[in-house]
Amino acid sequence: MLKVIPFIALVTFSLSALADDHENSWRGVNLDQQFGIQFEICSLLPGKSIVDMAKLDRDVRTQFDANTQGLSLMRLTPLFSHGMPGNSQVDFIDVTLGPITDFGSSWDKWMSSEDAQRLMSKIDDVAECTFKFARANNRVAKTEALDATDSRLVSMEWCSKRENIRWSQIIEQHDQWEASYGESGSSMAWNVVIPRLGSGDRRGQFMHMVSYENTAQLMANEEWIANGGGAAALRNYYDAYANCEGESVWSAEYIYRNES
Repeated sequence: MLKVIPFIALVTFSLSALADDHENSWRGVNLDQQFGIQFEICSLLPGKSIVDMAKLDRDVRTQFDANTQGLSLMRLTPLFSHGMPGNSQVDFIDVTLGPITDFGSSWDKWMSSEDAQRLMSKIDDVAECTFKFARANNRVAKTEALDATDSRLVSMEWCSKRENIRWSQIIEQHDQWEASYGESGSSMAWNVVIPRLGSGDRRGQFMHMVSYENTAQLMANEEWIANGGGAAALRNYYDAYANCEGESVWSAEYIYRNES
C-alpha cells in the first residue's frame, strides 16, 4: 500500500445488523466487527503541491488492483484544520480501510512488488509521510448515501476518557447516541477509531470520525448544535465523560474503491 495510503475509517458504518444469518457488510467490511483503518499522514516537500500527488493517482489505482485485496483508499485535504499561522500542519491524509486480515496479505504483496516500490519512491519525492494503523468500530452508516458519491466531508475529533469514568460508561453513552440516531440525522456515517500501531502519544485515546455528504449537511449539524439543543448534549459529554480536542473537518475523495 504505498507510502501515502491510509484508511478512512469513517467511511463506513451500518446502524443495524442485517436480518438472520446475513452478514452486515459494506464494500467487503463486516460492520459488526472492528475493521482496519490506516492513516498515512503527509506533509508536502518544498515546491510540491497536492496536484503533484494527484499525478500519481492512476499508478496508485493500478498498484491497488495488482497488490491489494479488500481495501479502499481515500484522500483527505484540510477544510477546517487545527493549523494556525506559524504552526505546521498536515497537508493531506491518505486513509485506507478494510478487513484487518486483508491489510496483512496486501502489505506483504505490496512490499514484494517492484512496481509498488517504484511508486513509493515517486511518492517520497513529493511528500514525507508516516503510517498509523488503527481499529474502527462501526456505529452508524447510511450505505446508500455512502455509495452515491466518491466525495464527502470527514470530521475527526480526538478524545480521552475522564479519570473518574470507566470505559464501559463511554461505550454506554455511545450506545445511547447510536440508538437515538435516525434517518433525519445530518451525517452519513460515524465511526469510533482506536489507535494501535504507531499511535505514539495517542495511546489510550479514541477518535470520533463522522462523514457528511456535503457542507450543507455539515452546517445542518452545526445549526442543531447552535440552535437546536445540541450544545447541551455536547457539553454533558465533554464535562462528564471525555476530554476532546475539538473537531477538524476534511474534504475527502476516493482514489480507489473495493467493490467486493
